Amino acid sequence: MIEVLFIQIPLEGNRDTIFAGLQSVVSKECYIEVLGYGSKEVALRRLLGEALVRFALKRYWQLTSGDYRIARGEKGKPFIVGVENVFFNISHSGDYVVCSVSDREIGIDIEKRAKARMEVAGRFFHEEEMAILKTLEGDKQDQLFFNYWSVKESFLKYIGTGLTRPLNSFVVRFAGENISLYEGVNKLPLRVNACPIDSGYACYVCGEYNDLPHLREITFEEIALSYPKKVDLFNK
Repeated sequence: MIEVLFIQIPLEGNRDTIFAGLQSVVSKECYIEVLGYGSKEVALRRLLGEALVRFALKRYWQLTSGDYRIARGEKGKPFIVGVENVFFNISHSGDYVVCSVSDREIGIDIEKRAKARMEVAGRFFHEEEMAILKTLEGDKQDQLFFNYWSVKESFLKYIGTGLTRPLNSFVVRFAGENISLYEGVNKLPLRVNACPIDSGYACYVCGEYNDLPHLREITFEEIALSYPKKVDLFNK
């Protein structure tokens, strides 16, 4: 199974209230960690990411916080301790935080679209991808650049290396809605799917799943109501 949950980051006026309310949702370790962040924006995204994970674990696996612990691997990829065959991954960009959950290893990435950075593509993308990008102009080039970037990030997050593995060490190929990953001439036995959250964003999920991802927007009210004692994320 594979589920992709996303939540839209609130307007500036509600953020302090939600930040405080999330203390009752995330782990104590997570909340203490973000208090040391220099950016309140980054801290809020970190809290929302863990809130989505915990919501998903409770909804799809009936797991409560006492059943597991969230830890990080050597390269920084988070994973579940204490439960087998439960995997998740988180990403955020712009106005959204996304979380993918599955019974197999998974990776997800979201990128807010902007102008293609061709100098960055020249340094990090595979020569095949660069050749295709150079045939395009304007919006089409911008769109493909961020599609490449998000697919590549989703794969690196799936394997857990992050950017320690070069982005040009593998090739992304689009054929309509089908997306394939190649290392040299070898096609990798993975699925990659677009997650159409917002036309202003590129979002892709990568993994070993068989079914199509189910995309669902989560509200703050749903998170609050998922706890026995209602968490108040709205009072001002």
